[in-house]
Amino acid sequence: MTHSLAIRTALIAALALGAFGCKEEGPAEKAGRKLDEAVEKLRNGDEGAIEKAGRKLDEAVDDVEDEIDDLREDAADAIEGD
Repeated sequence: MTHSLAIRTALIAALALGAFGCKEEGPAEKAGRKLDEAVEKLRNGDEGAIEKAGRKLDEAVDDVEDEIDDLREDAADAIEGD
């Protein structure tokens, strides 16, 4: 039962750090984002609003899945450290 509480606490802390971490983009991040946007425009061409919304939703789901995987790894590392 205490491991469950420790995992929950670690997950909440990791989410809070991720959510409230760096908000301001530096020049490299801005340039990277602009480059990503340009590549997406080339890749997807002239897509409609529904296609764009669907693609954005897919990307958001992928990002959340990646974050969950990272949190699981962090939680596993935290448990192993105990």
